[in-house]
Amino acid sequence: MGSMAKRVDKMAVRKKLEEASQYADYDTDGDGTVTDAEIARAKEIKATEDNLRKHLAQLRMARYTLIAMGAFTAGMFFVPIERVEALSDISNLFYISGAGIVGAYMGTTAWMSRK
Repeated sequence: MGSMAKRVDKMAVRKKLEEASQYADYDTDGDGTVTDAEIARAKEIKATEDNLRKHLAQLRMARYTLIAMGAFTAGMFFVPIERVEALSDISNLFYISGAGIVGAYMGTTAWMSRK
């Protein structure tokens, strides 16, 4: 009876694929069945890819914020002083929010590298 339970357990961890299955990519050894280990590995790869995409999007957001802050600062040299004084409240808010975005990115990157 013990060998029957082992055989059933082995059958339970294998999943047969249909013809042209969308899960055929998970079959890494090409034997036509997908094991639990292959599914777990595919999940890990998917999670890593998602984390990399998220990190890249955050990096782009921080870079473009820094570029916008630099362009705004350079542009202020070509604007008449009256307009600069009129825009001073808005520019302060712009710099504070931009610094918050960049600081949050740098802080989370440093925190995640420690984990």
